Amino acid sequence: MKTWLPWVLLAVSLALNLFLVAGFFWTRSAVAMWRDPEARFEMMADRLDLTDPQRTQFREAMEALKSKGFGGGWEQHREARREIFDMALQPNPDRAAIVARVEEMTRQRTQMMTDALDIMLPFLASLTPEQRAEMKQLMEERRERRGRGWGWGHWGGHRMGWAN
Repeated sequence: MKTWLPWVLLAVSLALNLFLVAGFFWTRSAVAMWRDPEARFEMMADRLDLTDPQRTQFREAMEALKSKGFGGGWEQHREARREIFDMALQPNPDRAAIVARVEEMTRQRTQMMTDALDIMLPFLASLTPEQRAEMKQLMEERRERRGRGWGWGHWGGHRMGWAN
């Protein structure tokens, strides 16, 4: 047997292990960045190449959204969907109560989206055409990363929005 073969295999093994460990730490830092709102803000502001006044306006819009509860609103929406589904699975479901809950949830969702629109429109109006195109690209990438578009599930089929 060649005497250099074990050394080559050892070197290849060490290199692969080094890449594995480096990838682990890089992934951890990337995930941590997405959990940190300030890091996410800076990444978006840098990618959009915002001017100082635009950064200020963007930060104010993000703070306004946060103060209106946009951070946890989706969890409340998910809980409401589960509640509706549980109501429908009762032995004798009360259709009127389920419809009333759906209508209440729809009103809340509409109000939430209207509030977000009112908060974001002034900032979006300040963007240049290039910045708008980059914002659109960011949003498309985000949708693709999440595995969903506007209401489509992970495997390409429509997901039951009221049940999950």
